Amino acid sequence: MIRCIALASQSESWTNLVFKGTPGRDIESMAECMEKMGASIEREHQRWVIRGKVGGLDLPVSPLNCGNSATTANFVSAIAACMDGSIEIDGDQSLRKRDLSPMTSTLRDLGCEVSADHLPYTVSGPICKGHSSIDESFSSQTLSGVILASPAFPGEVRITLQGKAVSRWYRDLTIEYSSLSGWTGGYEEVVSLSPWVVGTPEVIEIPEESSLLPISLLFDRLHGTESLDYSKFEESPVGVSLGLVISEAPGKVSLRDTSDVISPLAALMAMGKGGEIVEAAHARGKESNRIASTIRMLSSFGIEMEERTDGLSIPGGQYPMEPSEEIDCEHDHRLAMTAAVLATKVGGRLSGHEICDVTHPGFLEMISPELAEM
Repeated sequence: MIRCIALASQSESWTNLVFKGTPGRDIESMAECMEKMGASIEREHQRWVIRGKVGGLDLPVSPLNCGNSATTANFVSAIAACMDGSIEIDGDQSLRKRDLSPMTSTLRDLGCEVSADHLPYTVSGPICKGHSSIDESFSSQTLSGVILASPAFPGEVRITLQGKAVSRWYRDLTIEYSSLSGWTGGYEEVVSLSPWVVGTPEVIEIPEESSLLPISLLFDRLHGTESLDYSKFEESPVGVSLGLVISEAPGKVSLRDTSDVISPLAALMAMGKGGEIVEAAHARGKESNRIASTIRMLSSFGIEMEERTDGLSIPGGQYPMEPSEEIDCEHDHRLAMTAAVLATKVGGRLSGHEICDVTHPGFLEMISPELAEM
């Protein structure tokens, strides 16, 4: 939905974003940033109506606060770089620790001044050079950001892609929504980006968030319930990973495109036949070092595993136990959601678990009112 907000805010027509549930704080952060740059957003129940700023986005008069969302920080940094002026960008305590150098380095290559590689920083544009390179092995967000900002580019910009791409599903989602909105480019070894007119569809239906599937399945495995029809997600990258975990034999599960789900997936594998999580090195660059933090959190529940260069080695046949000490959720919503689900079965005290609202407002109240009141 964040990608659609970025595009709709640059479109001169009205765009209806239709979705299920309640948008999380990350989505609200993106919306508030775009409103500060002149977009109009009417929030209705399961529908947002967005009108882009006619004539181009405005230079904001106050800092853009990205909250906990690195996606928002990357996207608005690229959009800010197209403006003739300086824009301060900030975020919460957790986001300030995130390394945003892949984006800031790209913007410097394109002639912008960026005051630091960690928030808060100031982006001073406009873009005035025509080439940079992006290492796709770290994240898909840098390439997505420059594609979403390209309608306001001053001329052609060529991006040379390097490294083994990760999170390709998110990259392809950016390309899909941009193409629906009038972008005629494509994914190649050298991506050519020229200014284009954004014409978003009148209605965009936002798909359900498949990255929450392992959380739901973990709850079901612990409580013997069936909360979702998982078959409708089986062809998604997360669904493929879940299918491998659900199968009888232990093996390797690649999270090249789905590193967001490493924490609940590791718990599911430990409770099942075990195996290895591979191609997940980029999970170290999330809200926490999600490989190390997953080990720490699950160890508190009596579930053991070993860190590998690009993932985890997980013995099977384990079951969670009540932690003896309070668990720090490390400002990481995926970690917090996994710990909260485990605690609904075996108990436990959590701190910082309110971060779950970043992705799923009301999550704690839904699974355990007692946890929500901690």
